[in-house]
Amino acid sequence: MNFRNLNLVLSVLAVSALSVPAQAYEPKKDWPCIQVKVPELSPAMMWAGPELSGPAVEWSKSPNAAATARKLIVRRYGEEQVAQFVADFAKQLAGDERQVEMTRLFAASFDLVAAERREVIAGIERFTKRQRELADNVRKTRAELEVSLKNQDPSDKQLAERREIEERLNWQTRIFDDREKSTRFVCEVPTLLEKRLFLIAREVANNIDG
Repeated sequence: MNFRNLNLVLSVLAVSALSVPAQAYEPKKDWPCIQVKVPELSPAMMWAGPELSGPAVEWSKSPNAAATARKLIVRRYGEEQVAQFVADFAKQLAGDERQVEMTRLFAASFDLVAAERREVIAGIERFTKRQRELADNVRKTRAELEVSLKNQDPSDKQLAERREIEERLNWQTRIFDDREKSTRFVCEVPTLLEKRLFLIAREVANNIDG
C-alpha cells in the first residue's frame, strides 16, 4: 500500500471514530437511574408493627434474630424460602416473647438491608463520577483527532500520532459504552433491596401474632 492510500485509509478510520455524536459522551448527572433517588429508607414505608426503637428492638441482643435476618436478606432465597425461614423462627417463640423477637427480626433485617442499600447508592454515585471522567477523556481525544484530521498532508510521524489518537479514542469509547450498558442493572439493585424488605415485612407480619 503506497503512502497516499495509507493516508486515505487512516482518514476514513479516523472519521468513523467520530461518527458517534459528541452529545453521547456528555457528562452524566449525579444520579443516572430512571428510578427516583431515595437516599434513606423509612421503616414506616413497609412496617405497621411495634415501633422499631428502644431496648425492645436491640436485635444485637438476640443472636437468633440476627442470624435469621442475615439469611432473610440473601437475595438468592426466593419467597417460599423466606416464608419458611420466618415461620421456623416464629415456631420457637410464644407469648410476649414472640412479638418482641419477631419485631427484632424485622429490625435486624431492616438495618442490614438499609446499610447494604447505602453502600450500593454510594457505589452508583462513584460509578457516575467515573463515567463523567471517561466522558471528558473521550471528548478531549475526539478534539485531538479532529485537529489531526485538518492536516491534509501529514508526515509519517503525524500519521503515527493520528493512529495512536484513533486507537486511544476507540479504546476510551469502548470502555465508556460497556460501562454505560451496565447502568440499568446497577440501578435496579436498590429497588431489589426494597422489594426484599417488603417481602420480609409481610412474612414477619403474618407470623407475629401466632
